[in-house]
Amino acid sequence: MHYLKFHPCKQLEPFVECYFVWQSGNEPVRELVVESPPNGFCSIVFNSGDIYFLQNKKHNRLEVPAAFVAGQSIYSYKLFLNGNISIAGIVFKPAGLATLYDLPMHEYTEERIDLRNLFAVSLVNEYASAIAATPDAKQKAHLLEGFVMKQFELVKPVPDYIDQAANLIIEKNGMLQVNELIEMIYMSRRSFERRFLKKVGLSPKYYARIRRISYLTNIISGKKKADWAKIFSECEYYDQSHFIKDFLEFTGRTPQQYLEENKELANLVEKPREQELD
Repeated sequence: MHYLKFHPCKQLEPFVECYFVWQSGNEPVRELVVESPPNGFCSIVFNSGDIYFLQNKKHNRLEVPAAFVAGQSIYSYKLFLNGNISIAGIVFKPAGLATLYDLPMHEYTEERIDLRNLFAVSLVNEYASAIAATPDAKQKAHLLEGFVMKQFELVKPVPDYIDQAANLIIEKNGMLQVNELIEMIYMSRRSFERRFLKKVGLSPKYYARIRRISYLTNIISGKKKADWAKIFSECEYYDQSHFIKDFLEFTGRTPQQYLEENKELANLVEKPREQELD
């Protein structure tokens, strides 16, 4: 099983975090369950493999569309996969989808929306067919970049203060105060929070909390043991109880339970390898 990540071109860096390609290759999976904590990113995804299902706080068993927009996740979610995995996607910076496509991201939180309900069916079918037709991961990533570049050239977007504030939260791994952001942009707190919610899908304070948890779970990903005292200190939690409370809220289990339950998956799904697009 292969999971590859590709960096976007310079023009798209303010809006796109990366492209990913996940393939099971010649060995179809059997009843694989993949759990993911919320990561603070939205995405557009094309599935060329077998149908799979999603479970989250909002949906008990959602059949995921073949091509879809994924809004922000508030809590951990599970994917139930069986058969051939061939999934390729665009991971956007927190406000990138709204800036490029003028989408109200607060309406898509915890949702997977069929791409054909949002964009021209002919456009979606064209790229879905092309992505499915090539087995080469890098070529799939080039097609994903072409999909975004088509919109970029049409609207010529410029990152605004919400893009900048949300990207700073990413850069700081959620470890900053909302007041710091407001001081930078000279805007009332109410206006900032309203516009942030519309473009990112969450309030700035809640979004920062999610980014910190995402950073934390990435630290322990694939590990058999963790130095919890060191980790909660590095992530700037006031004390251990605060750390455990946040972890329980977003993942549904204690840090040690999460670590134990994800050991087996770490052996099946390799850590993403990052590559440049030529």
